[in-house]
Amino acid sequence: MKIQSAKPYFPEESIKAINEEVKDILTSGRLILGKYTERFEKEFAKYTGVKHAIAINTCTSALVTSLRFLNVKDREIIVPSNTFIATPNSVTEAGGKFIFGEIKKETLCLDPNDIRKKITKKTKAVIAVHMLGCICPEIYEIKEICKENNLALIEDAAHAHGAEINGKKSGSLGEIGCFSFFPSKVMTTMVGGMLTTDNNDLVNFAKSVRFFGSGENLSWIVRKGDDWLLGEINAVLGLHQLKLLDENVKKRNEIASAYNQELQDNKNVKLFRVPKNIVHTYYKYPILLPAKFDLQELIDKMKSKYDIETTRVYVPCHLQPFYKEKFGFKEGFFPVTEDMLNRTICLPMHPGITEEQQKYIIESFKKEIV
Repeated sequence: MKIQSAKPYFPEESIKAINEEVKDILTSGRLILGKYTERFEKEFAKYTGVKHAIAINTCTSALVTSLRFLNVKDREIIVPSNTFIATPNSVTEAGGKFIFGEIKKETLCLDPNDIRKKITKKTKAVIAVHMLGCICPEIYEIKEICKENNLALIEDAAHAHGAEINGKKSGSLGEIGCFSFFPSKVMTTMVGGMLTTDNNDLVNFAKSVRFFGSGENLSWIVRKGDDWLLGEINAVLGLHQLKLLDENVKKRNEIASAYNQELQDNKNVKLFRVPKNIVHTYYKYPILLPAKFDLQELIDKMKSKYDIETTRVYVPCHLQPFYKEKFGFKEGFFPVTEDMLNRTICLPMHPGITEEQQKYIIESFKKEIV
């Protein structure tokens, strides 16, 4: 029984409707900057609870655009090492300097106390990464720290489409939210991203940057820009995924509840607690292992023995070979991050996992953690 760690979910009725709309796009000849992109932006903004959403080709581009708008050249941006490499890369691409912050072991998100320690006169912003579908539980404390120090707060919400805290959606808590629609994410457009904000000036800037730096007259280039448009077909996929988002989040929570039920009393693992004021979207389902287990060995065994894809959260950015060589990072620089990411395994999580598959996953996993 082969089980993927992540898988896009498109029910048959969505596929039929998508086919019709793709036909409409191809017949019209309008493949970019058309009615579907405009509709996707409006509906995503409404869903998120912000004034504006700007469709773009990737979350990385959304981050770079946001940082360019903030003019971070030669300024410091605090980010976690527990994130995809695109987060610190975007800072470098925008001309800034990333400063890694330590995480809290309970949340895998930035530790507000460490943020305070890392702030200098050069600090311009904090990028709070919502991990694995859960909004940073300390996001309001981080927001207050940013306010006290006149810093911008950017949400890297690549994992957190539909996540909530105190009834507010991810992407509506900072000045800017950045989303990914990569195939493994909670919703997908094949590839793509979205930038959310209430800032009118950022909207104009982002729309210019994503299309070569053009002005209102597209023939005139007014700033540094790139070819970062989201295609109309991608937007169609996004519209249908957005319609299914709440249903899919509910299904992911049902699967997580089944995992919780079977594992909560197991003394060989520790589950991550979700605060009552948070709606988790379970981009991934993390489990903390004792130090006696070799994480990669367990991942390999789950695949070879049971054909079940499990994953680690991330290799810490500061321990990636390129970053170690370029910036001189070493093991031990961020002990909490290193310890947690070396012991956290993620079980398969997507809406297509059946009850039979859930039982097989749990039974197989239990056999290997005795």
